[in-house]
Amino acid sequence: MTEEKFPARIYKENVLADCFEDAKRYFLQPYIDVDFAHVVMLAEQEIITKDELKALLKALKSLDLDSIKQAEYDGSFEDLFYYLQREITKNCDVDTAGKLHTARSRNDIDVTIYRLYLRKQVLKLLRSAMDLRKVFLDLAAEHHETLIPAYTHTQPAQPSTLAHYLLGMAENLGRDIKRLQRAFDNMNLCPLGSGAITTTGFPINRERVAELLGFYAPTINSYASIASVDYFTETLGATAALLVNIGKFAQEFLLMAMKEFDVIRLPDGYVQGSSIMPQKRNPVALEHIRAIGSKALGQTLGVFTSIHNTPFGDINDVEDDLQPLIYSAVRDANRAVALFAGTLESATFKLETLKKRAGENFITVTELADTIVRRENLSFRIAHSIVGKSVRAAIENESEVTHSILQTAAIEVLGREISMTEAELNETLSPENFVNVRTIYGGTAPSETRRALSVERDHESIDELFFTEKTDFLRAGGEKLNALVEQHLAS
Repeated sequence: MTEEKFPARIYKENVLADCFEDAKRYFLQPYIDVDFAHVVMLAEQEIITKDELKALLKALKSLDLDSIKQAEYDGSFEDLFYYLQREITKNCDVDTAGKLHTARSRNDIDVTIYRLYLRKQVLKLLRSAMDLRKVFLDLAAEHHETLIPAYTHTQPAQPSTLAHYLLGMAENLGRDIKRLQRAFDNMNLCPLGSGAITTTGFPINRERVAELLGFYAPTINSYASIASVDYFTETLGATAALLVNIGKFAQEFLLMAMKEFDVIRLPDGYVQGSSIMPQKRNPVALEHIRAIGSKALGQTLGVFTSIHNTPFGDINDVEDDLQPLIYSAVRDANRAVALFAGTLESATFKLETLKKRAGENFITVTELADTIVRRENLSFRIAHSIVGKSVRAAIENESEVTHSILQTAAIEVLGREISMTEAELNETLSPENFVNVRTIYGGTAPSETRRALSVERDHESIDELFFTEKTDFLRAGGEKLNALVEQHLAS
C-alpha cells in the first residue's frame, strides 16, 4: 500500500476542510488585524525596515477577502494561516512576505484571534442580559402593589407582589451580568508575543501590539498564555450560570401561561396557533427560550468535557475543532436571552386573578401565627399549633378560618381564648396586610420593593457604563490600528 503524503485524504476530509471553513467564518478579519498590528510593531522596533513595512501593509490591504471567503480547501496548504501567507506572497516578494512571521508562532496567533472573536460575542451576550434585566425592572416598577401567590415546592405558600417576584429575577441577572463582566475583563489580555510558548529573542514590544488590538495589556507568563484555557472556561462558566437562571425563569412563565394558571398574556407576535385546533394560543416563544437555552447549556458542558483532562500546553483539543462549539454556545445563549426580553417586554398580567389567588389556600396564615406570638407573648410553636388546628377545621368545614374556629382551636391548645376580634382576624388574614407588614430589608412591602428597585436601577446605570466603556475601548483600538496603517501607507 502506497503511503499518502500530507494531508492524507481522510485527514483532509475530516479535519482540515472543516477547520478551514470554520476559520474563514470566525477568524479571517482577526487574522488580518493581528498581521497589521504585528507588522507595525516590528517596524517601530526596527526589526523590519520602513520599506518592508509599507510593502507588507500594501500586500495585506490587497487581499481579496471576498474571494478568500469563497475559497475551497484543496489540500495545497495546511490551514487558513498558510493560505493567507500564500496570498500575501502574491502581493509582495517572497523574502519580504516571510518577514511578517518574525518573532511569532501560530500558537500565539491562534490564542489571540480566539480572544478577538470571543470578546465581541461576550459583549453581545452581556447586552442581551442587561436588556432582559431592564424588562424585569420596568415591569416591577408597575407592580409594587400587585398581589400574587408565591410558591414553594410548587404549592401555594405565601402572598407576595409581582414586583418582589420580578426583582428576584433581576437580582439573579445582575449577578450573571457581573460574572460576564469579569470574564470579559480576564479575557481581554493579549497573548501575542508569547511565540510557541517561550516568547522570542527579538526585541518586540508586546504592550504595543496589545494596544493596537484593543486589549488592556499583554498576558504575562508566556507558558500560561499558550497553555491556559480559562479565558473561555470562565466565559462558559458565566454563560452556564446565566442559562440555568434563564431556564428556571422561562419555566415560571410557561406555567403562568397554562390555562390552569392563566395569569399572563403574551403578545400576539410570540404565540402560535394550531394547524388543527382553532382555539389554541401556544406560548411557543417561551418554549424556544427553554429549548435554545438548554441546547446552549449542553454545548458549554460539552466544551468542559472535551478539555477537562488535556495537557497544560499547546494542544489541538482546545483549538480548531473546539472553538466553534464555544462560539455556538455563547451565540445560542444570546438567542435565548434576547428572545426572553422581547417576549416579556409587552406581556400583560391578569391582576385580578393573581390577587384572588393571593388570598386563597390559607397562604396568609403564617402572619396569623406571627400575630398571635406578638399579641399573646406565646412561642411560635404554640401559635403554629393553634393556627394549624384552625386550618384543619376550616378545611373540614369547607370554609375560611373564622373567628369561631380560631377561638375553638385556642381553647384546645391554651385552655382559653385569645384576644383577637373578628375584624382583627380578617385584617390579619388579608394578603394586603401580609405583604405590607414585611418591611424589612428584602421584604415584600411596596416601600421596600421601591427601595430595592432604586438600588437595581443604580446597578443598571453602572453596568451600562461598563458596557459603553468596553465597547468604545474595542472600537477605539480598531480605529487606531486602521488609522496607523493608512498613515504608514500614505508616508
